[in-house]
Amino acid sequence: MLASQQELSGVQVASYLMNRDDHYTTHRFQGLFLIQTERFLQTQLNEMRAQQKLKIAAQDVLDNDIYDDETIDNDNNDEEHFQIQSAEYDKKYVLVNTRIDYQYRSDNLNRMCLYDFVGIFYKKKMNSRDLKYLFKIAGSIEEKINQKGRPPNERFLFQKQHPQATTYLMMKYSESHVPVLYGPHMPRRDRDDTRERYCRAILTLFVPWHTVTDLCGISQTWEDAFKFRQHLILRHLWTIIENIQLLHECKKDRDDHLLQVIAEAQADNDSIDPVLIRDEHRTGRSWCPGVLSCPVL
Repeated sequence: MLASQQELSGVQVASYLMNRDDHYTTHRFQGLFLIQTERFLQTQLNEMRAQQKLKIAAQDVLDNDIYDDETIDNDNNDEEHFQIQSAEYDKKYVLVNTRIDYQYRSDNLNRMCLYDFVGIFYKKKMNSRDLKYLFKIAGSIEEKINQKGRPPNERFLFQKQHPQATTYLMMKYSESHVPVLYGPHMPRRDRDDTRERYCRAILTLFVPWHTVTDLCGISQTWEDAFKFRQHLILRHLWTIIENIQLLHECKKDRDDHLLQVIAEAQADNDSIDPVLIRDEHRTGRSWCPGVLSCPVL
C-alpha cells in the first residue's frame, strides 16, 4: 500500500483480511460449457448410427446422416475440456469435467437433470467428516431421528465407473447456484435452420440422462426425441425455457427497433453509411453469443 500510495479505508482493510467479498449479488452462479456436452452426446449418437448402418450395409444413408450432423455442429469447433485432478489418494491423476460428474452421479440423483445438478451440487474431496456422515446415513433410522442441530448438507457418492469414485463425492450447496451457459448461445425455438440444435440443447440440459439413448433414439431426429420426451421436463424448468425464448424476443425487438431508427434517420438525412451498420442488424441475427444466464424470474 505504501509503494503504490493508495489509501484504503478501515472497512476495506478489514474486509480483505476477513476474506469477505467485495461485491454483492442476489444470486450465486456456476458456469457450464453446454455445447461440449452436446457434442459428446452427438458423437455417441453418430457412432451408434454408424455401427447400425454398417450392419445393414446402407452406406448412402450413413453418408446423409454424417452430413446432417456436421451441419448442426459446424458453427462450433470447440472440443470437450477436461481438468487434471488426483485420484486414489493422490497416487495418480485423471481427466474429469462436469459432464463426467453428472453422467456417473449417484443412483439417488437419477431423476435430476443437468441444469439442476450444476446448480445444486458441487464436487469435493472426501475427508473424515464426509465419511462420518456417510456412515450415519447408512445407520439405523433411530440415529437419524435423534440427530440434533442443523442437518448437514447432503452428500452422495459417485457410481463406481467415475474415475474419482473412491476419493470424491457430491455435496449439496447451502444455497443453490444459477447455472450460466458458456459458449454459443442457445438458438431460438422458432428457427427452422437451428431446430435440431435447439431440441438437442433443451434435452441435454433439462431431461435426466446417463447416455445419449436416454435422450434420443438411433432412428430419431432430435426434434422427434424432444416431442417424445418433453413430458419429462419438470414444471419449474419450463419457466427457465420460456425465459430463454423471452431473452431472444427482447434481442429481436431491440434489433428491429434499431433498424427502424436507422431507416428513419436515413430518410431524414442520408448521412449514415450502411457499412457502419453491424451485420447482425442487417440479417436480424443476435450479435451477442457470449454468456447466457437464465435464472427463474
